[in-house]
Amino acid sequence: MSAYAESIPATAIALIIICYLLEAKSLHREKYSKAGIPFTMPSVERGVAVIVPPRQLKSVYGLPEDVVGVKAAQDQTLQVDWTIWDKRITGVRFHISVIRHQLTRNLKQLTPAIADELKRGFDQWWGTGTEWRELSIWDSCFKLVAGASNRAFCGVPLCRDIDFIQRLRDHALAIFLGGAAINATPKLIRPVIGLFTGLLCEFLFRRALKKCMPVVRERLEKMAMLRSDPSYSWSPPEDSLQWIVEESFACKDPDQLLPEIICKRLLLINDISLHTTSFTVHNLILDLVSSDPAKGYVHALREECDRVIKEAGGSWTFEAINKLKLVDSAIRESIRFTPITSVGLPRTVVHPDGIQLENSEVKIPYGTTLATPMEAIHYDEDIYKNARQFDAFRFADPEVVKDIFDAFGQDAPKGKKGHLNNKPRSSLNLDDAFVGFGFGKHGCPGRYFALNEMKIFVAHMLLHYDLEFAKERPQLIDFLWLKLPFHGGKVRVRRRAAPPV
Repeated sequence: MSAYAESIPATAIALIIICYLLEAKSLHREKYSKAGIPFTMPSVERGVAVIVPPRQLKSVYGLPEDVVGVKAAQDQTLQVDWTIWDKRITGVRFHISVIRHQLTRNLKQLTPAIADELKRGFDQWWGTGTEWRELSIWDSCFKLVAGASNRAFCGVPLCRDIDFIQRLRDHALAIFLGGAAINATPKLIRPVIGLFTGLLCEFLFRRALKKCMPVVRERLEKMAMLRSDPSYSWSPPEDSLQWIVEESFACKDPDQLLPEIICKRLLLINDISLHTTSFTVHNLILDLVSSDPAKGYVHALREECDRVIKEAGGSWTFEAINKLKLVDSAIRESIRFTPITSVGLPRTVVHPDGIQLENSEVKIPYGTTLATPMEAIHYDEDIYKNARQFDAFRFADPEVVKDIFDAFGQDAPKGKKGHLNNKPRSSLNLDDAFVGFGFGKHGCPGRYFALNEMKIFVAHMLLHYDLEFAKERPQLIDFLWLKLPFHGGKVRVRRRAAPPV
């Protein structure tokens, strides 16, 4: 650690606790604004982390997995040895491949089902009456997203089982907050906290298991019969559970075909997707209702949704969803405006010799945690004009997009013939100035699915409901580096008397 201290100004351990009690986010913004060089960031849960400046992101985050590891960092973040336990899952992670590949490739087929489930969900949770009603914004967003997501993950009837949805929520919270609690615990007593956290996670898993086990057993039985007799009359569903089952058979490891293991993989897909997607749509709603009505964001978004769905013949298709450019911009802007964490994208230096930063004498040793100053980048006035204001159409204006790249000191992306491609930026586009969906080759594997679902969510909401503008935006709760939506915020909505579609 002494060599590290000579390379980068270290912060006294005492300041770790003090600065988090006083709000660490102000420290990372201040250090970020002073110079575009690496700096240390005190962290209760990780000790001292090295914050990588934006201009070093490509060189550092582009290093091979055996030099800078994302898996090692994720394992530490979630403390998987305690929260998940089972090495048969943490050691073989093909459920991530299912999200990245099968789920993404099948979005065209899944889109109508997701749209149908969101329609059902809005009718159930937001109501069909034309009188104003007050809703818990976080709770309703989570239920809507969980139902629609699980239509694609495991199908009907599980996606409509509210007990199953609630148990998914509880398990995910235990995994993420439990991992943070273990990381924040002194190593001397970490095994004690880890044991209690692990027991809680296992208990909550068993509760969810009771709901999904019959579905998984039935799927395994039918798949086994189809494999033994190709003439067996059964068409496998197109959902994540089916792809997990198929991957489990392909492993040729009997343990991977245990119903309990498959159930846990299904839960983990939910754990890593539901809260982040719900967080984003919840924030976008807050951004829209707390914005100046004179800016006309809601009207313009509704007009785009109305036009696109009419062109599509009244039903949402994958092709139609891709035409919602203003909605896409609003989602990207909401992610920029309120990232889920102030400092994120953790990586761990796993090469024994450490790493040498590009164009720098700074050497970072083995075992060091690296992270990205997400909020500071997104609030950088040199990159984003009026960065602390929500501008729903910031990324829909080609000139603004060009200004962002110019301010960041990089060329705008080029088209196939080498011409500058200053077109609107989709939420799917990952770059140095926008890290809400990750960065580099390890960008969020489910971002294509998530964005598709969020656009359908926003479109249906605006076409079928009025939202009452609010006087102020509820403040999120800062917990370590995370931003939590448990603020009890409400939103008033009513069904539109004559929806256009």
